Amino acid sequence: MRFRFRRSAAAAAMALSLATPLLQGCATDAAADPRVVAAEMDQPFMDWSQGLVTQIRSDPSYSRIPLDTAAQRDEFLVWMHDAYRQRVTRQEFAAWINSRYPHHQHEAAFIVSRLP
Repeated sequence: MRFRFRRSAAAAAMALSLATPLLQGCATDAAADPRVVAAEMDQPFMDWSQGLVTQIRSDPSYSRIPLDTAAQRDEFLVWMHDAYRQRVTRQEFAAWINSRYPHHQHEAAFIVSRLP
């Protein structure tokens, strides 16, 4: 009986310790940019972007755009989603990439040419 109680108490303590970071993560996610959330929830867009990643990996002349921070990745995702959904033109998206990431004209053209 005591062994079962100790085992249950240990399991409860473990579950609580694992759940705390998850709950903190949920609290952080709740403050996420709604445009990022919308892009991530747009399944056709996400499917297209996964296909784009596959094409990028098979192109030896494609150089990685330096999206090194979460803010940079989120901003790029929002812009790409807007271009995908035609809320900005291909030219506006390419100009934005070229202004934010100089020397990546090939990559901008590569992505823009694959927009639906």
